[in-house]
Amino acid sequence: MKKILLLMAIVLPLVLTSCGDDKDEPKSLENQLIGQWESSWEIDGDSYHNIAIFDSDHQFYHSGYKNDTQIIRVSYTWELNGNTLKLIRNYDSAETSHEITIKDNVLTISGYKETYHKVDS
Repeated sequence: MKKILLLMAIVLPLVLTSCGDDKDEPKSLENQLIGQWESSWEIDGDSYHNIAIFDSDHQFYHSGYKNDTQIIRVSYTWELNGNTLKLIRNYDSAETSHEITIKDNVLTISGYKETYHKVDS
């Protein structure tokens, strides 16, 4: 009986520490991408604002505004392979691919001058 108790005293702490909280593990790039992103800038006195939403069902919605008037709204299906983001436009299946990075809730997309800041997590 003492051997069983001793074995449990040795093994139990090992089991409990291995079942720690997963919050310390970094999120995958895909999980970081999901959510709403925004970007704003000015050119020649006009203000521009983009809203990009990546949802968990791999749908991507993009809205662009000039001086608070919507000038574009498109939807895509998105795929991520490593750090390559593939966008497939829903209305005509046109495809584009971009390298992306996410650091400190800032999204950089190759081919775009502006960076996007995460609005929600």
